[in-house]
Amino acid sequence: MTAFNFQTGTIPAGFTLDEAGKLIHYKNGIVVAVPRANQSGWSGDAWLTFASAWGDVLLKVSWHDGTRWSGYQDFLVKKDDGRIGPSAKLPQHAQKIAIGRAKKNANDTEDDIPVSWLFEIAE
Repeated sequence: MTAFNFQTGTIPAGFTLDEAGKLIHYKNGIVVAVPRANQSGWSGDAWLTFASAWGDVLLKVSWHDGTRWSGYQDFLVKKDDGRIGPSAKLPQHAQKIAIGRAKKNANDTEDDIPVSWLFEIAE
């Protein structure tokens, strides 16, 4: 039988990035430290998913593998959908994950819609 462990949290209100992906301020972003993902022998498969309510939220997410950042991947977290996340497990060797709200367009002012993250690892 596979055991699952998880951790969850929320993304703070306020935009981290503008509609072009340029930094507004890092105080509104978060960094999630994770066990080195998907390493044979000591840790299991790992996933990161997101959920929102009352509105749609654009998140930009980047993974660090101990050497470099991956660059941002966009996740449009829709209130009417289930949880969303990468279509596969976290990249191998991922050690930390930067997550920030981004403006969907220049007129986006909805920077406080509730959105949460869920990290799961199978052992």
